[in-house]
Formats: sequence, C-alpha cells, structure tokens
Amino acid sequence: MSDKSKEEVLSEYEKDYLERLSTKGKIKSMQKEESKISEEERTRKVKEAEKTQIESAQQIQEASAAKVQSELDIKNKQEFLNKEVLTLIDELKILKAQLKNESVKRKVSRKKAIPKRRKTVKRKVSRKKAIPKRRKTVKRKVSRKKAIPKRRKTVKRK
Repeated sequence: MSDKSKEEVLSEYEKDYLERLSTKGKIKSMQKEESKISEEERTRKVKEAEKTQIESAQQIQEASAAKVQSELDIKNKQEFLNKEVLTLIDELKILKAQLKNESVKRKVSRKKAIPKRRKTVKRKVSRKKAIPKRRKTVKRKVSRKKAIPKRRKTVKRK
C-alpha cells in the first residue's frame, strides 16, 4: 500500500464505494458512470480544496494571533494604568504626611512692636438739643391797600 500514491488509493476507495452503493441499489449504473471523473479533474479539485483549506487555516491563525495581540495590549494598558494609580497613591500619601508635619511645625511669627501712641485728651462733645420741627403754616397773602396819596391842601388865592 505504501507503493501506491494517495491519488491511487483514493480512486480505488471511490470505486469500491460506488460498487457497494450500486449493489445495494442506491444508485443506478448510469449515475455510476457519470460520477467517474477524470484523473486530471480530480487532482485539480483536490489541489483547489487544499488551497482553500490552507487559506482558511492561515486566516484562522491570523485572527487568533490578532486576538492574542489585542489581549496582550489590553493587559499592558491595564498594568500601566495600575502602576500609574499606585504612583499617584504613593504621592498622595507623601503629600498628606507633609501636610501633617507642616501643621505641627508651624513657625510662630511674632508681631512687630508698635511704638506707643501718645494719648490725646478726649474732648467731650456736647450734643445739641434737638429743636422741634416747626409746623408749616399756610401763608396767606396779605393784600395791601394802595396808599392813597395825600391831597395837598391848596389855599385858594383870591
């Protein structure tokens, strides 16, 4: 069997299979003759099938490689973000500790001595008494009589 090629083995197997089907009555002898394909066509179809199988296998490998790569990228991003968060938490702890230390060690600043002011004698301010408001009265117009000029007495001359 090792002396025969794959193609010969396949063709023999196909013939046997077709003969078994014909003896059982599942296919007719005409169909049996039609099903015989030339060696060249069979090898061509086999090669095409192998090509498509190889291409699909490559596509599957590429897809799985892309998936693995994307998973690695996601993991790397997560690790990077985790490291960033840890560094930020550490910085926050340091800053909190500094704030606590600074609040305890506040510098006490003394006020500058202000020169004493001379005391001035305060004068008492006397308040004026509030004058009650005058009620407004309606002013009436006073009509003056016209002064009549005095008559001069004239002496009549005779």
